[in-house]
Amino acid sequence: MHEALTLTRRFRKHLHTIHGDINKYTVTAVGLVLSLGLVAGCGSSDGNGSAADPKDGGSARPKDTRPEGPTYSGPAIPGLAAEPAWSLPPAHAIDLGDTLLFVKDAQGKYALNHDSSWEPAYTLHESDSPEPVVLEFRAVKTGEPRKTLEVTARQVAATTWRDGVRAVAVFNSASTESDGLSKEGTTTTVTVYGADGTVLGEATRDGGVFDIHEGHIIEQDGDAALKLTPVDGGTVRKVTCTGKLAACTFDSRNNEIDGGQAHAPLITGTYAFHVENASVYENEHEQLVMTDLATGEKVWSTADVTPPAGVELDDAGKRTSGALRVLDVRDGRVLTAWGAGVFTSDTWVTATYDIASGKQIGGSSTYSYKDDPTDTINTEGSSVFAPDRTLAAAHTEHGTAVWQPADGKTVWAQQEGEKAMRPLRFSPDGVLYGTTKEDFSERVYLAVDGRTKKVLAKSLPEQNLPLFSQPSGYGRITTDKGFFVFPARG
Repeated sequence: MHEALTLTRRFRKHLHTIHGDINKYTVTAVGLVLSLGLVAGCGSSDGNGSAADPKDGGSARPKDTRPEGPTYSGPAIPGLAAEPAWSLPPAHAIDLGDTLLFVKDAQGKYALNHDSSWEPAYTLHESDSPEPVVLEFRAVKTGEPRKTLEVTARQVAATTWRDGVRAVAVFNSASTESDGLSKEGTTTTVTVYGADGTVLGEATRDGGVFDIHEGHIIEQDGDAALKLTPVDGGTVRKVTCTGKLAACTFDSRNNEIDGGQAHAPLITGTYAFHVENASVYENEHEQLVMTDLATGEKVWSTADVTPPAGVELDDAGKRTSGALRVLDVRDGRVLTAWGAGVFTSDTWVTATYDIASGKQIGGSSTYSYKDDPTDTINTEGSSVFAPDRTLAAAHTEHGTAVWQPADGKTVWAQQEGEKAMRPLRFSPDGVLYGTTKEDFSERVYLAVDGRTKKVLAKSLPEQNLPLFSQPSGYGRITTDKGFFVFPARG
């Protein structure tokens, strides 16, 4: 789906799970930065200096003044207003909710990476050695600078804090020389900042850049366990997967726990997942178990619920396929995807369950795919969700199918003979953006109404495919001409 998995460290794990042409909604690697001449004030190199915030009496622009960037001359974008609210020279940004974070290098230039982006695993700056950069926090709706910080960084990346709150992680490193006998060493420090530029937590580890998710450092602890350490201090939690020759790892491309045929978000809100029977050598199928993040107590398990209609069962009433995923946990419900059967590895059945009762809510949806299902039914792949979770779009063997996660009802689906569209993302008001391609032709980007299937734009430039800021609904694009932020369509 999204084509942006360029961050080197995200390729070092699970290359065996990557099949064919992975479209990387996974996010990663896009440049951040700061505006030309718009940095109103700078702090110390450790990020704790003065802030250019008008509310604090800093020297930023007048309160209601928007940045004077380039004029937009591109095509109308379905779901967005005709004119941008503000603009900057070409740049990329991390979405922090009502704030966008940019990174500017020592020469005053905004960092750029010419790949698409995926939220939230999104790297905006990366260098071989620490270097000074400026973090610029701007209001989404107006572009006004809210705070600027000078920091020294090897990497600046999007992350999440408690309960999925968006944040930014700044990694810095230091080397120790050999005394003649000892080995050279490296220590890495991460500082996590909130949307207002305040420090949420800081931690140091030996070695290079490490994984941060939901305010926790994620570390491998043997073959079958993961150690979760709060960045701001607190109780260390260990997630252990069971089973003969069990292996359980963290996939930083999509923040999932990888237990062989079972996958789920490692941490989601106040919950964590682990895998029972996490080995293809087990006679029993793998099960996903959700526990309280703080206490480790079991809250919900796939072993305690009935697989949805459409999942093939054997004579003993057990499912014949071990493939299993949790796609989302929200509002007391768990959205799941089950392998349909042992001989139908390209078919998945989705269903939603109530956490408290374990009962299935609504019906189920069954979809078949052209490629290996690990590249399609996945929060990093071709199943994409509307911001309010009322709609989801799956990439099926005939193209796009749109369905309702709450009850499993299919809203519409492409049929054989149509130009198959791969869904990319929804706008807050239900516009679905996607791409079509025939054989070796170039991709064509288009927009359709997510509820009616009506084509709203059949040929958009790739650079004009917007990313959306939550919860404002504002959309942003980066072209060769500039960085443009648009209000939602009125």
